[in-house]
This record gives sequence, C-alpha cells and structure tokens, in this order.
Amino acid sequence: MSEKTTKQLIKEEVQKLIEETKKSASDVKKIAVGEAWKILQLLTAVVIQIIENIGKDLSSPEKKQLALELISHFYDEVFNVVLLPWIPVFVQSWLKGHVKQLLMLFVGSAIDALVTTFRNVGVFKPKVAVAADLSVEEKNLAVNDFINNFK
Repeated sequence: MSEKTTKQLIKEEVQKLIEETKKSASDVKKIAVGEAWKILQLLTAVVIQIIENIGKDLSSPEKKQLALELISHFYDEVFNVVLLPWIPVFVQSWLKGHVKQLLMLFVGSAIDALVTTFRNVGVFKPKVAVAADLSVEEKNLAVNDFINNFK
C-alpha cells in the first residue's frame, strides 16, 4: 500500500468523524476554551488510534505530523467560536488564531504523552491485518466511541 493511499484512508476516517461531530453539535455556536480542550484531548486519542491502526507503513514523525494536521482541520471545521472567559468578545475575535495555536501546542504534547501511554499499557498491540483487511466495524469503532463520548 502506498503512503498516499494510507494517508488518504486515514483522512477519510477522520472526515467521517468530523461530519458526525458537526451533526451532533449543529446547534452549538460557541464553546468555552476549556470544553474545546477536553474535546481535543478525546479527539487526539481517537486520531492516534486511527493512524496507528491504518498507518502501519508511516514513520512516527509522519504519524505525528498527520495527526496534527487532522486535529487542526477538525478544529477549523467544528469549532465556530471558542470563547475565553473574562475577556471581552471584541478582544477574543482578535485572539482567535492565537487560541488555536496555543491549543495545538498542547495537542502536540498530548500526542507524545498518549502514544507513550498507549505503548506502555498495551493499547498498541502488533496486528497482522493491514488497513485494507480491517472490517468496517473495526474502522468505525474509534469514530463511534468518539461520537458517543462527545454527546
């Protein structure tokens, strides 16, 4: 399986996650930064698992870069407005990009921590199946778990 094909499969899985999340949160217009961070933590764990399950032929740096790109894309697609408590709304619009940069900095550290934890506790077990051999249920398990936790 080529690298492009693997990355495309992973992107498709995360896009399903984005679409389902948008449906679940369709009436949410604003979200507090604390809640956004909680959601990004859950999302980070799910994206790591998707990448680990499908991206067997990707190197660790490629996996991390892909995870950061996908989580950033999720942020852009799902979070319309992230609010900071005690800061006037007109100032918050000016800080919007900085809030995302800060959260993505935290996500980068969270990726490293979660990968280490998943390895230490045995979440990442060697699998003989490749992405093409995974059942639809196996591919959708992480997405469904995230959506259920999001609700």
